[in-house]
Parts: sequence; C-alpha cells; structure tokens
Amino acid sequence: MASLTYEEIGRRLSHARRHAGFTQRQVAEYLGINREQLSYVETGRRPVDLPTLQRLADLYGFALSYFVASELEPSREAAVAAFRSDSIAPEDLEVIRWVKRFAMNLDSLKRFSAGEGGDQP
Repeated sequence: MASLTYEEIGRRLSHARRHAGFTQRQVAEYLGINREQLSYVETGRRPVDLPTLQRLADLYGFALSYFVASELEPSREAAVAAFRSDSIAPEDLEVIRWVKRFAMNLDSLKRFSAGEGGDQP
C-alpha cells in the first residue's frame, strides 16, 4: 500500500473545493488565512493539520477518509448543496459546513439502520 503524499491530499482538497463551488479566496477567508497559504496546501507544498482538514471536509461535503485514505472508496458521494457562491459571506460558510456535516451524519445513520454499516463521515 502506497503512502499518501501532501501533493495527493492537496489535489483532493482542490478537487473537493471546486466540486463544492468555492473559490480559494472564499475558503481562505473562512479559515482565516491568506489565499496563498491555501494554494500551498492545495499544491502539497504545505501540510494541513487534522482539525483544519476536518473543517474543510465538512465544508466541502466529503468524508474525511476521502482526503486521508490511500485508496478511495468508489461509490461514496459527497453532500451537495446548490447556491450562488459569489454572494456568500464568510460567516455563511460555517452554516454551510454545519448543514453538510448534519446531512452526512444523517446518511450514515440511515445506512447503519438499513444494515449497510454506518461508517462515520
């Protein structure tokens, strides 16, 4: 099994951010960092700590395992919400993160109760 590199984690973060419809500027403001620092994380030139990675996973609607697992789960979908990202204030991103985390937890509970295993998002 190959180890996961910062570059691969960064590629997955960049993909998830674009999939969620956010710009680097929006996410950087949400995290309280400058856009260049986020760019360094997305290109693998700077590591990301686990609490920040969890915040980003929640915001983007992805399970944390998407960013840290060496092999991706093929059929796992992300939580998706439609909105106009150019009109979102930085404080709105915390609400979006909470809603997506809630939806993923609800999906895990539903799958668990159906006997499919409710692996934690």
